[in-house]
Amino acid sequence: MGIGLKIKEYRTKAGLTQKDLADKLHITYQAVSRWENDDAEPSFDMLKDMCRILNCSTDDLFEIKKKDEEKIEEQPPQIIERVIIKETEQKPIIGVCEQCNKPIYETSDLFRVNEPYVVRNGRTSHTEHRQRTLCKECNEISLLEQKRFEKQAKMQRDAKFKAKRIHSFIWPSLLALLFIVMAIISFINGNASTGVFEIVLALLGFTFLGTMILNNTFIPDLWSEVSSWGFVKMPGIIFSFSLDGFIFLIVIKIIFFIVGMILALLAIIFATALALVLSVFVYPYAIIKNLKGNE
Repeated sequence: MGIGLKIKEYRTKAGLTQKDLADKLHITYQAVSRWENDDAEPSFDMLKDMCRILNCSTDDLFEIKKKDEEKIEEQPPQIIERVIIKETEQKPIIGVCEQCNKPIYETSDLFRVNEPYVVRNGRTSHTEHRQRTLCKECNEISLLEQKRFEKQAKMQRDAKFKAKRIHSFIWPSLLALLFIVMAIISFINGNASTGVFEIVLALLGFTFLGTMILNNTFIPDLWSEVSSWGFVKMPGIIFSFSLDGFIFLIVIKIIFFIVGMILALLAIIFATALALVLSVFVYPYAIIKNLKGNE
């Protein structure tokens, strides 16, 4: 019977689990498991503490039988020599890698990292962080994976900004081209003032639509806020429960609807006109922000 089985025998007699013994020795339960499986042997100091806890001696653990005084004098040097060798060879475990389950003996090889993970609750999900213990090799692999993930995320973000930038040129250009064609027709027909107005609309339409597509400045929010001014809640109507009362209700409802549509249309026109003028100055700034990868 090896020392591992003897440790297990005396631990069981003492009514202790591996974790109980590990807690009393201030080590991990994996270290106790390795001792009992004869994968490692405890140091001399650890043996003394263990014998005190398990109420046994080192002779009991190593199955040394004392037959006479001469045997006692001969044996201890060999026991002490064996324990001292094991103490120099085997260091106490300070942790276990949660990735590869490898025991960690040196503080320089122990890394504690905060790892994000997704928690799902039905159809919703959110990200939380947990701390993991990794050895040096697994930590290096984790850092490489993190760099690769960040690189992929940056490539996806750059592709999204590039797609927005391309759309901010194509669709505004088509709108501006339409106004330019209309301006050319106006100039051919001798309507110079109309042609100039349409060229101005081409410039304003290009910058306005481009700024709205890039959506990285205050212009879209300003347009939405000003447009919402026209959507007002109409007051309630008091009417009598009669034919004339219902006719009155229907007529007033129609009038309120028409007034509401007019107010909403005027607010949208005002918001668009305001955004058209401001977008001429804001559009270059929006392009620069997009090139820098800023939302």
